[in-house]
Amino acid sequence: MEREETTPKSIFHGLTEEEVSSFARDLPRLRYKAGQSIISENDSADDLYYICKGRVEIMKNLNHPETPTAQLSILEPGEFFGEMGVINDQPRSATVRALDDVELLMIPRDVFVEITFTHPMVMFNLMRTLSGRLRETNERFVELMDEMISKNRLMAIGMAASKIIHDIKTPLTVIVLTAQLIENLFPSSGEFSQSIVKQTRLIDQMVREILDFAKGVESEPLIQKVNLDDFFDEMRTLHESLFESRNIKYIVENKIKEHVYFDEGKIRRVLMNLIKNSSEAINSNGEIRIQTSMASGWLQISVIDNGPGISPKIRGDLFQPFITEGKAHGTGLGLPICKKLVSEHRGRLEYIPLEPTGTRFDIRLPQTMK
Repeated sequence: MEREETTPKSIFHGLTEEEVSSFARDLPRLRYKAGQSIISENDSADDLYYICKGRVEIMKNLNHPETPTAQLSILEPGEFFGEMGVINDQPRSATVRALDDVELLMIPRDVFVEITFTHPMVMFNLMRTLSGRLRETNERFVELMDEMISKNRLMAIGMAASKIIHDIKTPLTVIVLTAQLIENLFPSSGEFSQSIVKQTRLIDQMVREILDFAKGVESEPLIQKVNLDDFFDEMRTLHESLFESRNIKYIVENKIKEHVYFDEGKIRRVLMNLIKNSSEAINSNGEIRIQTSMASGWLQISVIDNGPGISPKIRGDLFQPFITEGKAHGTGLGLPICKKLVSEHRGRLEYIPLEPTGTRFDIRLPQTMK
């Protein structure tokens, strides 16, 4: 046997080549073509298999018509399988299929028992490998549980959002119609009535975005021609009362004077969320800065604040649902929804920590969608 086969994962790790050869030379070698089944779940178990060449796939049968099997792991040369049936004398608990053309060393139960007596290191290697596989199984189980909990929470949020949309449809319609009636009666109030209409429709849009996110629905962006100066002035107006009440500086450094292209409603929602997050993080007399640039057909909009920054504990999962810290009433859905809205533009939303403190989010939008 080749030295590379006796890796730390190998059941023969720690044995010399001479020791391995002393029993391996008399053991049968089996060869399977890619795609062939090696053992099947519930088969009788008499042998352990050592992988000399190629890879195998371990699969478990599921009682589900749409997903009949689930992949448990992929094993490579130097690893082994079939040990549980040899140890506990029970039928095979999984199916093994060749991913490549494979060569296996078959070790019958009685030979394996004899080897463990003459070379106790083999049993130690077996226990070490089983312990590692058990640890991996536990970690995968925790990940699956987290995923199930997340899906259940999203399902509940989706149901709540559906009910909210149904319940607020009539009052929102009444608000819009009343604002339009006021504008007709008092033409000078047009600016204010249109603001009411816009904010009312924004409420409906926000709830629908939550519903779409919970359902995993992708919606094609409505690409529009946008004047960035006007767009950022509107953002200032939307947050003006907040900025003034906390003495927050809102600085726009827009270097782009030509028109750009994106779904104005979706990117407005992204910026509103990022600005809101920044305003909640920074102290009074803080600063929120908007910067723009264009390079290689990509528009970049950066939202920068001089707050304390985001905790390193949650940075890795920042765009995952329900990840939040320091917000008593935070849902942990704001940034995931923002990322979804940007991704629908085939763009990118990235977080960049600043030193010594501060936060920066870059929205990158391709300008080839117009």
